[in-house]
Amino acid sequence: MLSVAVLTNVLGLAIGAGLNLYAAVLVTGLGIHYGWLTQLPAELNILAHPVVLIAAGVMYAAEFVADKVPFFTPIWDGVHTFIRPAGAALLALGATGEMDPMVRTLAMLAAGTVALGTHTSKMGVRLMAHTTPEPATHSVMSIAEDVGVVALLALVFQYPWVALPVLLALLVGMAVLLPFLWRVAKFLVSGLWGRVTSILGLTPDAEAVPAWVPQQVQAVRVFSRKVKGAPRVWPGYLLLYGTQTQFTYKRWGRVRTVPVGDAEARPEWGFVFNVVRCSGGASFYVTKEWCPVLTSQTPGGASLQKVEYK
Repeated sequence: MLSVAVLTNVLGLAIGAGLNLYAAVLVTGLGIHYGWLTQLPAELNILAHPVVLIAAGVMYAAEFVADKVPFFTPIWDGVHTFIRPAGAALLALGATGEMDPMVRTLAMLAAGTVALGTHTSKMGVRLMAHTTPEPATHSVMSIAEDVGVVALLALVFQYPWVALPVLLALLVGMAVLLPFLWRVAKFLVSGLWGRVTSILGLTPDAEAVPAWVPQQVQAVRVFSRKVKGAPRVWPGYLLLYGTQTQFTYKRWGRVRTVPVGDAEARPEWGFVFNVVRCSGGASFYVTKEWCPVLTSQTPGGASLQKVEYK
């Protein structure tokens, strides 16, 4: 059986690792090294080794910088989609000490899952929080996350009975966000795939457009960024009727269409996604492989070179 202390350690380390793995390792390692944390399993003492502390400190410094560069943050987070859950699983393995192997295995699986959910929640909240990729918002949120990791782990290690309901509330919050998180995951995968296919020089074919999208007009796949009545990062298609543009998407089995005005011919460049704005105030994320289709169909876009959007 897991004690309250062990359970909070596993959940706290998993959530902390999902936000910032290196901060979680560094804080725990320093706590053990300086004798602030004395009740942890001996297996976690490896975190206090000088080599581990130096490595965690260097990687934390790298993340501290990378997390505040708007166009680089998605790349860093994309790579850490695999690293953070794996790190959380290893921390859970140490936190369960000499317990039954079955319990340790379940703790590893649970910690990896929680860390993945926390990591995805972090990316999703960032997408909801800022509509423009400016560094100030990224910096404030990044610092808040780092402070949150330190405060959460301090609470977990010192007051496990107080920390447990806090951790459970965080898990419930992530469960409520699950549909949005799934949408964010598909959004990120589409962006990374579009980045790769554009480098390879591939473009979408006609079969890429589903049957519910009108076939008599040019359609470009996009994700909503700021559209009245549409959820954030909802997939859909821009329908280009000459200078008039409509956004059509499917939700709850219903096809909906929103007029958005004229689409600009020159989207705003981003490393993974480009952003296209419309005269009605709406804006959309466009993946790299679809951007040449958009620029070749909007007024004045035919002269734009595809290489500009790679």
